[in-house]
Amino acid sequence: MIKEMNTKAHIGGLLLILEAGLFVAGAIGVIAGFLSEEQIPAIAVSAIIFNGAGSGTKRKEASK
Repeated sequence: MIKEMNTKAHIGGLLLILEAGLFVAGAIGVIAGFLSEEQIPAIAVSAIIFNGAGSGTKRKEASK
């Protein structure tokens, strides 16, 4: 049971790292002008989804 909780916490941490990477890559792409107008909302929505999933997993582990 403890090993399973640690695995979920690690997955939540990885999702938060992925979200941060998407956010930084999107910001750099916008500033540098590499992204088209269609790509910006897709990257933003993906980052928000990963943020919610990662935070939800981390919050559940912290409350136990």
